[in-house]
Amino acid sequence: MTRNFYKNYLAVILIVAGVVFFNNYLTDNFLQNFVYKITEKPGIFLTDNLLNFSRYSSGYLKTKMIIDDNARFYKENNILRGQLAELESLKRENNFLREELGVAKRLDSPLLLARIFNIQRSALSSTALINKGVKNGIEKKMPVIATGNILVGITEQVFDDSALILLIDDPRIKISGLVQHQFEPSQTDAGQVQESRTLVETKGELQNNLVLNLVANSDEIREGETIVTSGLDGLPEALLVAKIIKVESSSSTLFKNVSAKPIFDPSLGSSLFVILK
Repeated sequence: MTRNFYKNYLAVILIVAGVVFFNNYLTDNFLQNFVYKITEKPGIFLTDNLLNFSRYSSGYLKTKMIIDDNARFYKENNILRGQLAELESLKRENNFLREELGVAKRLDSPLLLARIFNIQRSALSSTALINKGVKNGIEKKMPVIATGNILVGITEQVFDDSALILLIDDPRIKISGLVQHQFEPSQTDAGQVQESRTLVETKGELQNNLVLNLVANSDEIREGETIVTSGLDGLPEALLVAKIIKVESSSSTLFKNVSAKPIFDPSLGSSLFVILK
């Protein structure tokens, strides 16, 4: 058994040595050239295709990276745009608040910025909805004003995140006011406008109209004069309410018929302030 193994081992060595001697010295590397020749075309094919595949893979990866980068940049750009829009909104809000700082200081009460999102006018009522409510500290019977100390209305119903306002032309609203009289320069040394001692009461008449109750024929009231809050009914003093547009007197009655228009104009913007307690 051992003798056969050595015989086979010796035969393999002789065959390998013979092949090497034959290839290197008798046939000028015939076997190597033969192997190279039969593997040349498959090798070129594989090499070219592997290179093309490598280029394609590299291009695909680069394209995917570019697409991913573009998507990321687009998303980041949108985020930045949103942040800029938010900053612009805050800037406008701050400017708006800055205009009202004098009001807040004079009223000695905090102001809460709110926005109207719905105005409802019907044959029976005149109301608006704002986007702040109980969660923001709003309660019933709080006055609502616009830029310029203009009275808008009074909160009537308060919900978690919103509140219903009775606008001042709603029939349920009555306001104690004073008339700012206009005098000729020769009549007063204080100028053309002087606070009136004439106390009036405004009542909503719907359709953006008010009437003044119990204005005596002897009271000096003119068209174009301004009505401001008196402060006698719990509302802050000197808020702008309305402009008198019509005054009629009759000898047969003791009182004048006086009509007025609210100064608040919803078309000027949706931003308002609630005067908190």
